[in-house]
Amino acid sequence: MKHKIAVYGNGWNLESLQQTLVGIRKYAALEDFDVFVFLSYASYSIHTNLNKGQLNLYELGDMSSFDGIIVLSYALNSPPTAVEICQKAKAQNIPVVSVGMEIDGIPSIRVRNRDGMEELINHLVEHHALRRVVFMGGTPDHIDSIERLEVTREILTAHGIEFSDENVCYGNWNASDPAYLVRDMINSEEGLPDAIICANDIMALAVSSELISLGYSLPEDLIVTGYDNSEAGRTFYPSLCTVSFNFPEVGYRCCDMLFHQLRGESFEENLMLPSSFVHGESCGCVGDEDYVKIRQQFCQDYYHKKLEFNILEQRERIMSMRITSLTDYPSLKQVLSKHFSADHRCEGENFAVVLAPEYFENPLAPEDQIFEDTAPFRVQFESVATWANGTEVPNAHIHGRDIIPAYQKIEGEQHVYYFCVLHNYQYDYGYVIFADDAYVLDSANLFSYLEKLQQSLIQFRSNLRLDMLNQDLKRIYDKDPMTGLYTRFVYENKVGPIYEDCIRKKQPLTVMFVDINYMKRINDQFGHLQGDIAIRIVANAIRDHIQPNWIAVRFGGDEFLIIAPDSGEKTAADLKSRILEELDVNNHNSSRPYKITASCAYVVTDPDAPDKVLEDYVREADQLMYRVKQEVHARDGQPRG
Repeated sequence: MKHKIAVYGNGWNLESLQQTLVGIRKYAALEDFDVFVFLSYASYSIHTNLNKGQLNLYELGDMSSFDGIIVLSYALNSPPTAVEICQKAKAQNIPVVSVGMEIDGIPSIRVRNRDGMEELINHLVEHHALRRVVFMGGTPDHIDSIERLEVTREILTAHGIEFSDENVCYGNWNASDPAYLVRDMINSEEGLPDAIICANDIMALAVSSELISLGYSLPEDLIVTGYDNSEAGRTFYPSLCTVSFNFPEVGYRCCDMLFHQLRGESFEENLMLPSSFVHGESCGCVGDEDYVKIRQQFCQDYYHKKLEFNILEQRERIMSMRITSLTDYPSLKQVLSKHFSADHRCEGENFAVVLAPEYFENPLAPEDQIFEDTAPFRVQFESVATWANGTEVPNAHIHGRDIIPAYQKIEGEQHVYYFCVLHNYQYDYGYVIFADDAYVLDSANLFSYLEKLQQSLIQFRSNLRLDMLNQDLKRIYDKDPMTGLYTRFVYENKVGPIYEDCIRKKQPLTVMFVDINYMKRINDQFGHLQGDIAIRIVANAIRDHIQPNWIAVRFGGDEFLIIAPDSGEKTAADLKSRILEELDVNNHNSSRPYKITASCAYVVTDPDAPDKVLEDYVREADQLMYRVKQEVHARDGQPRG
């Protein structure tokens, strides 16, 4: 017996996963196995290559090393990936259970959406005078979204309440899209409905928060309901009417199905468990729980959690500064060892950082030459910081099944290990392991922690690449130390000849200004360190999308100038769009309390107007950018700054 069970889950559903693990751990105490949780942050709303980098995590390790596999198919945010994992396990005769999706030939556990949803809708109809209802689904093709919509439509229709496809919208299961949908409802001819029934608590909380921020009262002005019975939904005011999945029972029954397979015993291969309606305050009725007491406990715990969170953030900043100031890979290993030796309370007594040495030792090599799309974890990996039971373990190369450095199954002990990927778009250059109940595994902390470590390592590699290039180009080029972009000095000495060359070749040249919005507010409200981060993020967005022969200059404190030779109107518009899209993606994936946006404008030179000097175009682009910035501030009703 290998004593290992793998669980494939998603970090955006960390709370429900951890509730499921309650049941899995209960069963583990009976059968004495460890749990390996592969935790991606794939999402329906992020860039395809970012998703690919996250989903690659499920390729880590050797599937045959596990006694059984639990696939939380309802939560992976990639149905094809869930099917692929299950079929791969079946092909290797590894016991497997799918939670949420019915997949041909695969044992499954599903929770009846109908039970709790039916109770919820009947309660709304029978106790509240509903006339118009909007259903906010996750995605149109997701089984849970489909079933919850069907129940809603069926019961409303049975009660004589008109409900058509116009009453349905989709919030992609996240917290950002619902805010736009709410504003669309407010601005529509029909206005807000009597109730917005959301397919999960995340969207319901986003809808409620947006409505409250716009001056509406809940449930007086309208009712909002969710699905999941999340902690956030219980502590929110008003607490959400929602539906409980009973995840601990799901986890326990999954293990029971796996061990029936292992023992060759017969069992019910497609199990359906009930869901149940949970009364909350969001419809105006008395809830099932003492929500006042729940909120009191939340407030009592708030200071301690805030203090711990501040400690974590401080340590992350220190780690980031240390990593991004390094000049070689051996120094990175030394610094990480010293950093965690000094304090690893947030990471716990068992954790590891595992990296691909080649990625950092050869920073000039393109990622697609280092990593294979079909086998992202085939390159050599190395543990660079590993602690086991509070003791540092020497660095070691990672081979095949041994994805946890120095792993041992201790008889009579059961542990849960979480694997999270480190990647740059679709390229996975490492992963991090945490265990059991490490503080960083709180749903409010983990993604932010991983994002900061990931960005620091990417910046570290970028710094290595720049340092290597600058060894030969140091006398010619001068880089801004904060952003890695060119300085005004380079602009004044290099851009003139580039423009003259374009005139000579009859080629257009783009002059583009990018200026960060509300920079003063970021510095004043969140500190200059955050202001520096905003500058770096915008600079990175620019750097990611310019061609090698273009010039990007940090023209002022938070103002950037791009000179793009041999580029016309289409190229310029595409560049502007890609820079702003990257900032949107960064905002969506960040836990920052503010958004980073920029005003952007450009002009394209006329090759047939040789009498017009470059400074004329620079001045014109600057004026256009200033007008864009004025429009942004006028639209937001904010002073310029």
